[in-house]
Amino acid sequence: MMPPETDPTRVAIVIPYFQREPGILRRAVESILAQQVPPSATLRVLVIDDASPLPAETELAGLKTTPGITLEIVRQTNAGPGGARNRGLEMAEGNVDFIAFLDSDDIWLPTHLADALEALDKGYDFYCCDNSRDGSFARFSEDVALLNDQGRALAGRATTLDPEGPVLGFPPHALDDEFVTDYLSHTSTVVLRASRIKGLRFDTDLRNASEDRMFWLTVALSGAPVAISWRCNVSCGKGVNVFFSAYDWNEPATLERIGCQLLFAKKLMRMPVMTPRRAAFARDRARTTRRAYSFIFLRTLMRGRKPPLASFWRLLRQDPSLPVRMPFLFIAVLADRRPEARKF
Repeated sequence: MMPPETDPTRVAIVIPYFQREPGILRRAVESILAQQVPPSATLRVLVIDDASPLPAETELAGLKTTPGITLEIVRQTNAGPGGARNRGLEMAEGNVDFIAFLDSDDIWLPTHLADALEALDKGYDFYCCDNSRDGSFARFSEDVALLNDQGRALAGRATTLDPEGPVLGFPPHALDDEFVTDYLSHTSTVVLRASRIKGLRFDTDLRNASEDRMFWLTVALSGAPVAISWRCNVSCGKGVNVFFSAYDWNEPATLERIGCQLLFAKKLMRMPVMTPRRAAFARDRARTTRRAYSFIFLRTLMRGRKPPLASFWRLLRQDPSLPVRMPFLFIAVLADRRPEARKF
C-alpha cells in the first residue's frame, strides 16, 4: 500500500530590498536555495525592490531556482522596510501556510527553515532563533540579558521542544511583557503562521526604527504561542541598514531613527492593555528618546542645517507639546556631564 500523500507546506519568504553594493541580495537568495527543507515544502521567494539604486533584477539575473522554489521580484516606489514587507504580506496572504522574513543583507544557515517548521508544526505560531552580527555580537542571545545562558531565566515558563539548542515553546501570553520591554527577535530569524497574522501589517509611521519590534509584540499580545531557538541559524551581514547605520549625530538618519523610537514609545503608551511593567518601560523609553531627539534636533539647527522633518510631523500628532519642551530638554542634556546621558 502506498503511503498517503502529504499536503505541501507552503512558505512565503519576504525580502525587502534596497542596496547599493552588488552581490548582497544574491548571497541572501542563494542561502534560501540551500535550505534543507522537507520534500513536501514549497518556497515562494518574494523580493520587494524598494526603489533600490541597484535593481533586484540585475542582481539576480541568471540565478537558477530549484524544484519547489519560485522567485518573484516586484519593484515599487520607496516605502521603507516596513512598507516593502507589507507589500510582500499582501502578495502572500491567503496563499501560504507560513511567512518567513529575510533582510537582503543577511543569510540563513541551511537548517533554518527546517528547524522553524519543525517547531511550528508542534502547534506554535511564532518562531525565532539566535543569530550573529559580524562586528557587533557573536550571538544575539548573549547580548540580551533575558536570553542569556540558553534562556535559563525563561525555562520555568516553557516546554522543551528540543534540548539541542535548546528550543523552548511558550504558551499564549507567557512572554507578553517581555516582548514589549525587550527586543527578542531579529527580523531575519522570524517565521510566522500565516493565519495568525492575517490582516496585520507593519506600522509605516515607524519607517526608520521599531516597525519590526511593534509587529512582533503585536503578534505575541494576540495570543500566539511562541517557540524560541538558541540555534544560531542566521548570520547578519553589512549593507544598507536604516537602523544600524544611523548613529552619527551629524547624519539626518540618526535623528529619524531616534524620532521613530520616540514615536514607538508614544504608541506603546496608548495601547489598550498596559501592565505596570509595560507602562513603566514606555514612559522611560519616551523620556530618554525625547531628550535625545530634542538635543540632536536643536543641535542640527544651531549648526545651520535643516533637520529632517518626516518623523517630526508624525511625532506632533502624538506629542503636540514637543516643540515647547525641546529647548528645555536640550539644556538639560547639555548640562548633564554623565557619559551615559549622551549615549543616543
